[in-house]
Amino acid sequence: MIKKVLQVDEKILTPLDTAKTENITEEEFNKHYNKPVRGYVVISDQDGKVLETPNLVLLSGREFIAQKLADITSASLLPAGNDDLTNFKIRYFGVGTGGADASSTPNKIGPFDNELDLRKPGKFADVSIDTDTTPVLSTRYQYINNGKLKKIQSDLGGAIEIVKESHNILINGSEVTIDAMTTIKYTLIVRKDELYKKSTQSGPFAFNEAALYAVEYEDGVVSTDGLKYSIPASTDGTELARYSPRVKCFARFTALTKWLEEQDSLKIEWYILT
Repeated sequence: MIKKVLQVDEKILTPLDTAKTENITEEEFNKHYNKPVRGYVVISDQDGKVLETPNLVLLSGREFIAQKLADITSASLLPAGNDDLTNFKIRYFGVGTGGADASSTPNKIGPFDNELDLRKPGKFADVSIDTDTTPVLSTRYQYINNGKLKKIQSDLGGAIEIVKESHNILINGSEVTIDAMTTIKYTLIVRKDELYKKSTQSGPFAFNEAALYAVEYEDGVVSTDGLKYSIPASTDGTELARYSPRVKCFARFTALTKWLEEQDSLKIEWYILT
């Protein structure tokens, strides 16, 4: 059952992010919530909840949704020429340091509808076909695009699921509550041994933005175990190119900066409400 919780860790987020849902402006409400596909994000560290913040399903993400719902191909304008999104799947995410400024009174930057990527993406790890030698395809491709994107379902706890949401409906003057399986939940894990924090792994990493990515997939690829898997599609027919597939940014959020040290991990629970 979806239950929204807003709790800010004052030790980690300074100053407090006071933009609570009940005090949101009409402009902000229309930007983030008053859309057919919307969502919110809950970020946690080892000690519990840090903040809840609205995300924005970008125009590029809505192009992806349109093709998936209609099950037909179409021209894509964001970016132009990235056509035929019917084989794309939301399976990866990225985090970055471009979601807030560094002024004495920090402000979040964006997100904006026409964005196509993170502003300053971080890097999870160095990986290529030379180092990712796992023979079973289902456990390959944990990192793609030069280590900047991580597979959602690659760690214990990383998951994609459809969960129940309660809907209040007014019928003939009476309000009834109907439960329906209408919410997608992405659980994203950033382990403490991931992310290049400055020039080394020692940190800190100024986490303040994240994005979900739809990636072009190829189904029915036979692995060495004889089973068929769905894996990132090659852009030129080579195996190496599977580590740099076509991607499309689906949704993005920004937050005030949380500094991640070497020992810090992060869990992001990202809800898309349909």
